[in-house]
Amino acid sequence: MCSLVRKSLVSTKGVASRWLEKRILEAVKGYERLTVRQLFYVLVSRYGYSLDRRFYKTLGYHLTKMRRLDVALNRKFVDYTRFFSTPPNPYSTVELWLEKDSLRSLVEDLAGDYRISLQVERGFGSLSMFRDALVRAKKRDIKRILYIGDWDPSGLLIEEITSEEMGVAVERIALTLAQIEAYRPPPRPVNPRDSRTPRYVQHHGSQCWEVEALEPKTFQSLVEQALKKYVPPEFLKEAEAKDRASAIVKLLTESLMNRLQQDALILFKKELPEEEILERLKGKYGL
Repeated sequence: MCSLVRKSLVSTKGVASRWLEKRILEAVKGYERLTVRQLFYVLVSRYGYSLDRRFYKTLGYHLTKMRRLDVALNRKFVDYTRFFSTPPNPYSTVELWLEKDSLRSLVEDLAGDYRISLQVERGFGSLSMFRDALVRAKKRDIKRILYIGDWDPSGLLIEEITSEEMGVAVERIALTLAQIEAYRPPPRPVNPRDSRTPRYVQHHGSQCWEVEALEPKTFQSLVEQALKKYVPPEFLKEAEAKDRASAIVKLLTESLMNRLQQDALILFKKELPEEEILERLKGKYGL
């Protein structure tokens, strides 16, 4: 290809990118919250972009770049597809992250028992998910993520990206090479069409393994061993005591709330000013 044609194509691509980014900014005006998928359909409907995966990936690339530079733009986007849960009185410095949602049913109860928050990445985590997780990490002083993912090109790269985005220690607790050697789960061939395959094959060979290849009870036992390592038993005992105390207090507060509402209703019917009603209630209940 001659240099003039190449320069022309690069120039055309640059113009198309600038137009797309300008249209993104126009499309998000008037929205307080929206998902990337919703923006995709807005752009398709409004500007006639292709309703296909290729354009969705192009949009994702430009939007991610823009959101990293524009705090106000980033705040507009939410991601409801990445499951996150946190138990009452959680152990705040450690979280459990899963590569895929299919693993959640096997570890959700364990995470609750050990007071560990649970994040599902669903493949490569979204920018919204990581931004929320970073805010959470700063607030709760999270120091370590326990990661569960396949031993394959994608699963290993997801682990790397998670570490880069979060800036905290990421420890793979399943699936590991040691577990593969110990339990001999059935392998599968790597996907030759995956762009990440050559790098993987160079270091690990042509076979890969899914977490689900482990026997479920074995998998759960491995996860529990890791959680026991990081969550002190005295913390769990204290958290249980807090739960029981909260249950008792809830019964008392519900009873007090009902009495306050009944007394307030009587005073409202007497057409007393709200300020006077508040003062009378405070005096009566010593608030």
